[in-house]
Amino acid sequence: MYPKVSLINKENKNLVVFERDSNNPLNEGFIIYWAIIKSNKKQLIFKKRLTKISALNKLKRLHEEGWTKTNYLDQAA
Repeated sequence: MYPKVSLINKENKNLVVFERDSNNPLNEGFIIYWAIIKSNKKQLIFKKRLTKISALNKLKRLHEEGWTKTNYLDQAA
């Protein structure tokens, strides 16, 4: 299944949200990059469609780079 998680970088300046596609939640979804401007303000950088395999690979790379899970998922939208 496509991951549904949000990650924040070490500096707390960027947020990545993995969001499932409601039409095909098992195999496709979106990756959404946000810039955190202030503590409660975010700016959309870009949103891209990914397959499940691409998303899992990207998620693995982000974890290896030190990104951590956060609860910003509901606050980002």
